[in-house]
Amino acid sequence: MSKPHIVFITTDQMRDDVMGCAGNEIIQTPAMDYLARRGVQFTKAISCQPVCVPARASIMTGLEGDRLGITEYQEGFELPTNETLPQLLRDGGYQTKAVGKMHVYPERCHYGFESMLICEEGRKIGQANDEFRGYDDYEMWLAEQGYAGQAFAHGMPNNGHSMTAWHLPDHLHPTEWIGTESCKVIKTRDWTRPLFLWASFTAPHPPFTPLMKDLLLYEEDEMRDPFLGDWIDRHPHFHQISLGMSHGEKKTKKEIALAHKAYYALISQVDRQINRIIGTLREEGMLENTWFIFTSDHGDNMGDHHLWGKRNFLRGSCQVPFIIAPPPRGNLDEVIGENWLPGVQSKSVVGLQDIMPTCLEIAGLDVPSHIDGKSLLPIVHQPDTEVRETILGEMGNRGVRTLMLTDGQWKYIWYEQDGQELLFNIDNDPYETEDLSQTNVSELSKWRAKLIDRLMERKDDRAVNANELQPSAEGVLFSNVVKARLTTDHNVRGIHI
Repeated sequence: MSKPHIVFITTDQMRDDVMGCAGNEIIQTPAMDYLARRGVQFTKAISCQPVCVPARASIMTGLEGDRLGITEYQEGFELPTNETLPQLLRDGGYQTKAVGKMHVYPERCHYGFESMLICEEGRKIGQANDEFRGYDDYEMWLAEQGYAGQAFAHGMPNNGHSMTAWHLPDHLHPTEWIGTESCKVIKTRDWTRPLFLWASFTAPHPPFTPLMKDLLLYEEDEMRDPFLGDWIDRHPHFHQISLGMSHGEKKTKKEIALAHKAYYALISQVDRQINRIIGTLREEGMLENTWFIFTSDHGDNMGDHHLWGKRNFLRGSCQVPFIIAPPPRGNLDEVIGENWLPGVQSKSVVGLQDIMPTCLEIAGLDVPSHIDGKSLLPIVHQPDTEVRETILGEMGNRGVRTLMLTDGQWKYIWYEQDGQELLFNIDNDPYETEDLSQTNVSELSKWRAKLIDRLMERKDDRAVNANELQPSAEGVLFSNVVKARLTTDHNVRGIHI
């Protein structure tokens, strides 16, 4: 059998529980569910830096945020290594193509992709350095169709959670464009080489502008109420972060329901494009030798605990869909093993840093020994195995970080600025409504020690002092610090992430 093709599909800001295969009885995601039935669905997949730029850098390099040098949203961040996923695959004989949102810098730097067609949500090329070097490929194509400058004429903000139906003809929607161009890549590929395609959808990241036909799917459905933790009144800084970064404060019940319906509609639209990609592979005779990996860069709180957006380690923000599906036909005994069965779930904690080594092993290439990610093929072969005991999440610059450690059963969160803690048994309490940090002291001590041990593996992490976690502003409530920032920095509401 020739080297397999690899189709890597990502969404942007999609939480893990918005697929039929994840137990959601309302959302319509037949293509995602099809991939889950064919492969392995990872139910405890974590975005360890749940915001666009560092999450995507981790995908590209197999490195975690601390070693990458980025644990916060940062425009103009250049990848610090030449050993990127597309470059290593290209060196190994693959044709490497990307379509959609890359969010790299420089925006036209391919980092190993032979070609990139980018859709960057209205960002001007070069804006990170106050330069103007043109528009992305989607905007230029839209102009060629006679709709120059109208991509955002819907009037919705890029990080707001209000919604309106798409304002242009359906085929001009960025999700449709990414799907169409991905199918074109498959049809116009170099058939003498195996293909690596990254189809990177911008949805369901706000703005919430679904097609009317997808919005109508959920017209009569009653959306669930947001989950609210028993701890939210003890952690007012969550609300301040939400007010400052997420643009979703003080929503009415109707506004919350409309946001969820639009979110579902955008995901169903992406699902339809995934089905187009699968169909195009079948038409080209490639499907029987194609691996699929499907995930998202991070999630969205969508009103849970009065929070919107991402940037924290609650489930909605950091837990992402993650599916690996091997070729549906061919010699599976050779590829996977004679006793392998599809349609299973794994509770092993995995992260976006695992995508690079997984792809390299699928391609039969060497995995760099220095990266943080682990190949997930051992779990695909034996879904009850694990590649790590715990996974570390780290969000924010040093001194103001949120740190999280989980093994898939327990989750411990520590806030560096004020030292507050949260502890959840996420097996029993998957939506993190009951904080056990004040009632289960023994478990809290154990997880605090685990985080200390993990940070002490580094040479100079200021969060640990004398084998103790050291807040950067002990005795000062984080909420007061953030509130002061919000009242003095009027630009904070314009953050574009």
